[in-house]
Amino acid sequence: MNSLKNLILSYEKWVASNPDIVCDLETTSKWVSYFIAGRISDSNVVSELIYTLSNMLVLYNDRIIAQSQPHVEQNSPKSNSTCYRLKVILTTLEYSEVFIEISAKRIFGNRGKWIFIALIQFVKAAGRFFILKHSTDKIIRSPALPSLNRRVMKKQQQQLRSNGIANANGSKNLVEEHSITLQLKRSGRVIRKVEGAPPLQYRSLSVLKEEKALNECRTIDFNTDKSQALLKAEYLYIAKPLIHLAAIGVFGEKRWKQYTVSLLLDLLSIRLYYKNRELMNKEQKLELSRRSVNLLLYLARSPFYERYTQRRIERVLDFVANNIPLVRMIASPLKEYIPHWQDTYFYLWST
Repeated sequence: MNSLKNLILSYEKWVASNPDIVCDLETTSKWVSYFIAGRISDSNVVSELIYTLSNMLVLYNDRIIAQSQPHVEQNSPKSNSTCYRLKVILTTLEYSEVFIEISAKRIFGNRGKWIFIALIQFVKAAGRFFILKHSTDKIIRSPALPSLNRRVMKKQQQQLRSNGIANANGSKNLVEEHSITLQLKRSGRVIRKVEGAPPLQYRSLSVLKEEKALNECRTIDFNTDKSQALLKAEYLYIAKPLIHLAAIGVFGEKRWKQYTVSLLLDLLSIRLYYKNRELMNKEQKLELSRRSVNLLLYLARSPFYERYTQRRIERVLDFVANNIPLVRMIASPLKEYIPHWQDTYFYLWST
């Protein structure tokens, strides 16, 4: 048991010290899952298992890296709140839901697959509703815990190190003459004295600006009509998978009616957000843009895909394969795999 703990601690220390190498290994594992698809028996199960495990590894490594960097507050494991733990669960479920559905179909048949799909979507919707109600998040990202931007984090770390060296040099004399901190009597919080601040030329207000913007966002009164419209838009978006599953039960699978219901719900939710976009912060606007771009996925979803998109994609791939040298090696396998990917990944209920 101790050897296992030591192995885990050694791995966490190595990940925290080598984020660039870790990122390369994670990317390689994901590409392996793409190359396996269609090449061996039971390839869809094996490739999904590898892809799921690679995403889980990214999530675990992100938590290690965030915990090792004091300046990383977003998605930090140090905020051990109920909402954070729930986000971890939802992210894990989202990474593994396709593998669960494929495995359920192979073990329990088509009926069992739909039972697992309904359970997964119900758990995801319930978790998102809880986070929306008990946190400052007013738009839930997908996945709930997105991957860390390690390049930006590395730049921030380098900047903090350079600022730390400059601040240490600039305030060396002040530290020698005075104690630069004091402890508040009531709260016990330790704060820095004015005389302990670094010289003006070495001060950076970037963090203060970010905190000010965050505080402005959090002080929005969500009892106003416009703010309530944002909540309604998110409630609608969260409930969309469940409504779509109900529509499948009523109208049938791969029917225009259930396709239209889901598309209209997406459009209505996005419309409500754009009408009140001035109340959203930068991260919420980015998520809204991502949702807007994701509307293009309806081109690859049934029954639109079988009716319009499939023939056009096949024509383009045939033209490219016949007229551009060496591209045939990529275009021909791609033409064979696209129907499999469409049937496996382009679920209309997914958020």
